[in-house]
Amino acid sequence: MKIEKVIIEVSADGLFSAYMPSNEYGFGLAGYGDTEQEAIEDFYECVSEMREIEEAEGRAFPELQFQFEHAVEYSVPKTVTGCVAEDPAGYNAGK
Repeated sequence: MKIEKVIIEVSADGLFSAYMPSNEYGFGLAGYGDTEQEAIEDFYECVSEMREIEEAEGRAFPELQFQFEHAVEYSVPKTVTGCVAEDPAGYNAGK
């Protein structure tokens, strides 16, 4: 059984997605929802549907196990009246 990484992201509008970035199988897997849990549940529904499609077309669906990981998010410091309000990474230290 192969372990595949699944990335969980939240968009600017607050919706969640869970997707498998690997494309080595000839199909994609993704789920979406208003919450992280809904996106994961939708992802597993997509897995089930893709398994049915692959088997109906005479192809074996690979035995996969999924490892969910959160996407790394980077934020740009906010500027307020020309000065940096936040500098969590210390980019402006010593300047």
